[in-house]
Amino acid sequence: MAERIGDGVWTLQGEKVTLPVQITSARFTAAVFTTRSEQARSVLAGTPLRPFSVFGRAITMIMCIHYDEFALKSYDEVGVGLLVRGPSGPPGLHLVDLPVTGAFTREAGQNFWALPKWLMDADLRFSKMETDVVVRDRVTEVVRASFRHGRVRLPFAVQAALPAWSYLDHGAQAGRLLRGQVPMQLSGARLGRGAFRVRLDDDHPMATRMKALGMTRKPFLTVHADRLHGPLGEFTEV
Repeated sequence: MAERIGDGVWTLQGEKVTLPVQITSARFTAAVFTTRSEQARSVLAGTPLRPFSVFGRAITMIMCIHYDEFALKSYDEVGVGLLVRGPSGPPGLHLVDLPVTGAFTREAGQNFWALPKWLMDADLRFSKMETDVVVRDRVTEVVRASFRHGRVRLPFAVQAALPAWSYLDHGAQAGRLLRGQVPMQLSGARLGRGAFRVRLDDDHPMATRMKALGMTRKPFLTVHADRLHGPLGEFTEV
């Protein structure tokens, strides 16, 4: 397990990591969905969080990211989450699954930020107008999906950070509700409502959560960026 040795300073696998870490360059594709609030609430069972709802609908998201080399190495990541409310503060993104292709970032994510990272095998491909991903848990093909990028290209960079909530029952932050921000500084962004195709395993827990979160139908928004970057700092206990 990672060990905190100072404010924002950790040791992990014999290396020292100082927060914030700077994400220098990553490729990013996301699709945004809605689901019934009671369905989202079932996914949050065992956490002190509740869905952020609009007219009885919760807002959910799947993200595919390839990170170039930075403090947590180079790896692929697939995030499944929803917007939630905590006991105080603004709504934020809560990730319920975050499979990654690197052991170093898995340990960092679980221990630094209480993120539900687990090791996957993945095929992640970005082309000019489409992103394709396959997630495998050992021999099980959990997810196979294709995202069509939106047609509207933003002529400016997006400088933003997304509020986040995290809670994990294991790791260095076990049982602690944390609040922080994830960088959303995007360049070369495309928006729209592109086509989305998905095939999910019948029994895998991640696939079950994706079904509950409404990720079997067309999203109401897709976002793609040629570059995502920005600082990822400490999350604080609430």
